[in-house]
Amino acid sequence: MTAVVIGGGISGAACAAALSTSGIDVELRERGKVLGGRMASRTLRGTGTSHDGRVVDMGASYFTAADPDFRALVDEMTASGLVRAWTDAFHVAGSDGIEGVSSGPLRYAAPAGLRSIVAAIAESAASVHVRTDARVDRVRVDGSRVTLDDEDATATALCMPLPQAGRICDHVPPETIMWEPVIAVACVFERRACLEFDGVFVNDDPVLTWIADDGSRRGDGAPVLVAHVHPVLSARHLDDPQAVIPAVLATLQRVLALTALPDWVDVHRWTFAKPLEGRAAGHWLHDDALLGIAGDAWAGGPRVEAAWLSGRSLGSALASRISG
Repeated sequence: MTAVVIGGGISGAACAAALSTSGIDVELRERGKVLGGRMASRTLRGTGTSHDGRVVDMGASYFTAADPDFRALVDEMTASGLVRAWTDAFHVAGSDGIEGVSSGPLRYAAPAGLRSIVAAIAESAASVHVRTDARVDRVRVDGSRVTLDDEDATATALCMPLPQAGRICDHVPPETIMWEPVIAVACVFERRACLEFDGVFVNDDPVLTWIADDGSRRGDGAPVLVAHVHPVLSARHLDDPQAVIPAVLATLQRVLALTALPDWVDVHRWTFAKPLEGRAAGHWLHDDALLGIAGDAWAGGPRVEAAWLSGRSLGSALASRISG
């Protein structure tokens, strides 16, 4: 039996790995060119700087590890060099500049970009076959039978935000969770033009909510910043994300006291960036068919760890139902 996991983010990779651990062959399908989902990293091209070829994280900024099983996986990846412990303190700013430092849990990052973690989880599983550029347009359920486009599927996992799952399958639960959009803005400088920091939470500002120093995050010191646009402003500009750039640059100058403008700027739009709440169920499983849904909204909220836990939970549940 071959299970099909649709969605190549960390929940999909965790689901595929859990199925593989149970001895089930898995096909992991991702509609994009690479795995990653909201842990996406991009390679800089055409910046006109010496940083072309460098990877920058445009999705999730970091992750924490509280669950013992997830922490064990993170410890293993840290020992191998795939993951690095980043920081437990971020600056806090208002609209007029830095105001102080806030401590919290240890945050982790990845020298090769967070996408590398997703790829490692999927590729380390013995019986997982990864297919990229593999779009699925329709998932139909007829009794216990599941069909992907015109292909019968023995077991199917939808590992994606619930609104996206609802677009391709009419049998998903009704949408009751609100999702925030985010526009991520990457700013590349030839040389550093602001104070040293790891990350900045920007409070009570209509333009930005968060600024990450990607050079600090990934450990190479590159003068690359990634700013997340306030969800209200992001929602206004989903059809034209480039339009936020002037306001973002003005806010970066005000908050960080930039001494120069970036040499290159680009944006990435995340329509379903963050669920505003999280259910405690871990995953959803169809009553009759071998069909389930996983993602961070099913395991407590918008965290990388929650997405991993949800995917693993669904993979184990599908494996149990298959073997039963």
